[in-house]
Amino acid sequence: MKRYQRATDIVRLAIRLQGALGGWTLDDISEEFCVSRRTAERMRDAVKGAFGPLERVDRDDRRHYWRLQSSKVSRFIRISAEELAEVEDTAKGLDRTGLVERANLLRELAGKLRALRPPLDAEEFDAALEALMQVEGLAMRPGPRQHLDRGLLSLLRDAIKARRTVEFQYISRLTGRRSSQRVQPYGVLYGNRAFLVARTDWANGMRLWRLANMSKARTTRETFERDPAFDLQRFAERSFGVFQESPVETVLRFDAGVAGDAAAFLFHPSQSVARHEDGSLTVRFHAGGLDEMCWHLFTWGASVTVEKPASLRRRLARMCASLAAHHGAPSAE
Repeated sequence: MKRYQRATDIVRLAIRLQGALGGWTLDDISEEFCVSRRTAERMRDAVKGAFGPLERVDRDDRRHYWRLQSSKVSRFIRISAEELAEVEDTAKGLDRTGLVERANLLRELAGKLRALRPPLDAEEFDAALEALMQVEGLAMRPGPRQHLDRGLLSLLRDAIKARRTVEFQYISRLTGRRSSQRVQPYGVLYGNRAFLVARTDWANGMRLWRLANMSKARTTRETFERDPAFDLQRFAERSFGVFQESPVETVLRFDAGVAGDAAAFLFHPSQSVARHEDGSLTVRFHAGGLDEMCWHLFTWGASVTVEKPASLRRRLARMCASLAAHHGAPSAE
């Protein structure tokens, strides 16, 4: 049985190396397959012997990365009903939030994956997929449903890849006024809402533009030089949510009764977690976006205490007091 498992792992590794544009290191193989570095070396060499030479990928950290480009791998790839069901469910979730273009792309992918199922197993595969779709669903969660102009996401993606400026009409979230904007698009961030990250001539640094507030967008002939130092992921991680502020040290203490839930919760990629003898839990991270922190912390009620920063504690207290005053007064009947 162990031999069969190792052979299966070699095929899995070949598929992973074929699909890894940036390549894999021996440490990546060790972690993924829970093996020693020496075993990872043997597995890499076994892939090379069975599927052909591996290609070295040069990256900045001077580690050795490997990837595979072989026509032999495709015959070993099998699509499962569970994998296809995940794609279908994700498309439904995107539909619910109004990101119809992304949902349609996933459905196109699902159709292609379905076409790759083995013809002899097609009936059994379809039956398993149908059963999964009937017994698994999406829980109803309140949230914004965005109404985006048809073709907007595709237009922005093409402009980002071609490094072309984009013009559009924009309605300000604060004033409600409509204005004409011309920006250099760098990326799109998805949260409760979708935002374009872009530069503009009249402001320093990157700005966020809500896609639902954009209309009549068009790509211009004007190109721009992308800042090579800009990293979308690092930009996103500066903030607790989407709105950008200078990061601050944030320390939250959760009571013992909710410590288990808080320990399993990702508040921010930079977070560190410490458990205490009384059962409570401290979470630390650096991020901006105090308003979005308040909106989230309100859902934890009195089970969380803001230890740092004081500005976040004061802002949360003001928000709670305002809500209490609004809802506490008896309504006239």
